[in-house]
Amino acid sequence: MQKRGVALLGAALVFAGWAGGAMADPISGRDATRMVFSPEGAEVEMLPVEGMTEETAALLRQVAKDYAYYAAVAIAPDEDILKSEATMLVANHHSARAASLAALAGCDKARKGGTNCVVAAVVRPRKWEARPLQLSVEGTVALRADYGKKGERAMAASPQTGFFALASGPGAQAAAMRACADKGAQDCIIVVADAE
Repeated sequence: MQKRGVALLGAALVFAGWAGGAMADPISGRDATRMVFSPEGAEVEMLPVEGMTEETAALLRQVAKDYAYYAAVAIAPDEDILKSEATMLVANHHSARAASLAALAGCDKARKGGTNCVVAAVVRPRKWEARPLQLSVEGTVALRADYGKKGERAMAASPQTGFFALASGPGAQAAAMRACADKGAQDCIIVVADAE
């Protein structure tokens, strides 16, 4: 069951630009602002889960729709998903893949045995398509509102956790990396940078 869910997830989701854990080169602030999705509006994709009723799927969709993209819901198929502590919804990651992996890890840790957890739903920006840069809602808002337009500046992001940091001034890239890592991420990379 888990293999099927992961295969479907892998086929349906693209970890755009970060597939190898790092982007080739950071993107300029101007280009990044054009690439990211609007922070307003998201869509929920329900993934096929053997044995899930239409009523339960509709309820999960209703709950998931209010969470910030990128989000995912993982469930333990052998447990009552509406009562199980293993039902895991994580949100505000930089990709549906990262949210799905985090939800699966939390679900598998909390389940009481039985079949491995599977991803039942993912939340993405409305009209999602693969793009070289994807950011969480919070990252998108910060990029648009706080990145700035002049001087040296950079944004570091963690593909696995959804953490990010902005910095400006001399040494902006190093400062953004430190600030991102200080939040607890070990995989921060510079995703947006401008020299002036």
